[in-house]
Amino acid sequence: MKKRILIVEDIHSIRLAISDLLKPEFNVYSASCYDEAIDILTEVKIELLITDIKMPGKSGLDLIQYTRNYFPDTQYALITAYNINDYIHFAREYAVWNIIPKYSSLDLDYIYVMVKKLLFNDIFGIDKYFPDISIQRASDKLFEVPNNKSLLYRTIKSDKERMHYCERIGKALVEKGAPKIIHQIIEELTSNAMIRAPRDREGNSKYQYELPSRDLIIALENITLSEVDYFEIGYGIYNDTYIITTRDNFGALKKEEILLRLDRHTKIDPTTKLPFGVNDSHGRGLFICREVSDQIIFNIHRSCKTEVISIVDNKENNAFKSLSIFELE
Repeated sequence: MKKRILIVEDIHSIRLAISDLLKPEFNVYSASCYDEAIDILTEVKIELLITDIKMPGKSGLDLIQYTRNYFPDTQYALITAYNINDYIHFAREYAVWNIIPKYSSLDLDYIYVMVKKLLFNDIFGIDKYFPDISIQRASDKLFEVPNNKSLLYRTIKSDKERMHYCERIGKALVEKGAPKIIHQIIEELTSNAMIRAPRDREGNSKYQYELPSRDLIIALENITLSEVDYFEIGYGIYNDTYIITTRDNFGALKKEEILLRLDRHTKIDPTTKLPFGVNDSHGRGLFICREVSDQIIFNIHRSCKTEVISIVDNKENNAFKSLSIFELE
């Protein structure tokens, strides 16, 4: 039986575009407001609710709260024409892990991928966003630059190796047309995969000191990873788009922690006029990566695997950044 999806959107053309996209594979219901949506939820078992935030009458957040209370098995996601950073705090409060912005032309491809990942729990892989991309293993003996529509994976075993390949990969992609900010994305994502991810059986960090009382993290120096702690970096090109991805074998990154850090860097302290997290020892790099990437996607299988994908378009950046966090227990 086809999965059932409810689209709630007050603009008819957008509601129709999303419905037409999903109808070939799903049973799609649609509503223009909160009250219509409640009627459908009451009558039909809906597996996934996708709702606009701002609508006449009650909001999409009100609808999600109702759904959480009365239909706890129904998954949900948001779409909005407004700056998603303004809703990060509410995303934490309502446990919303996916918000897609409505641009002048709605990015239907990302909505389609999000729906498939949420409903079928098949969350890993860059090929979901670029189905015809060629994925290969990089040579251990020489540095390779990816061809168009290809992505290379390389295993990283130490901090020395990480820094070497961060520089080589960043330089190669910039020479191919990527913005220079890609160096910062590579540095942050590989640092997280090497330092933050590895944990022992008790869940303690292997390559950093943590002082929870002070919300402080101090990384070790000159790290050489144990074989079980090796991680992978992938780097690729798809026309005018540049891709950086990391994969580790721990799944230690938590969706709640992601939203906490993003919230602390988007919410302004009225006293200092600065973000609450401006002095945090961690989280700032994650926030910056999201701000400078056109898309950053977190795929997490708890205690098993984490994949972070940064997609950078060399064209004019989209004004608002999506929130894309997928997690399997």
